[in-house]
Amino acid sequence: MSFNMEDRKHTSSGVPTFDMIPMLMANLLEDNKILSAKIDALNRKISASVGNSKDDDQRMDVNEAQKYIPGHPAVQTIYGWTSNNMIPYHKVGKRIYFVKSELDAWLSKEQHKSQEDLREEAEEYVNNRRKQPTQ
Repeated sequence: MSFNMEDRKHTSSGVPTFDMIPMLMANLLEDNKILSAKIDALNRKISASVGNSKDDDQRMDVNEAQKYIPGHPAVQTIYGWTSNNMIPYHKVGKRIYFVKSELDAWLSKEQHKSQEDLREEAEEYVNNRRKQPTQ
């Protein structure tokens, strides 16, 4: 039984009376049960669709991505990469997630420098800093 226009006729100004509170609470609890059941069903469907997807399309949260990326960078580093668009990611609401195949493609790009390339770049930077006159 829900609070409808018929019930409003019995109140002054359409506000529920104290006597109506138990019925209204029962209605709210019932609606809450229905919504909870629908949310649970949606969560099961989402879990099933993620579970049935190809292994390459596996979604990872930031902690799973941190464990997956070689060198296991700090979670805060990964967040920094996302804010600078240096790593492929997706955002749903406030949550970010990564797709395994996209991370694999990102990791295999040639723009990632080897240790030797990084060493040479660092030496060049240091040598150039030494050559600059101090101000």
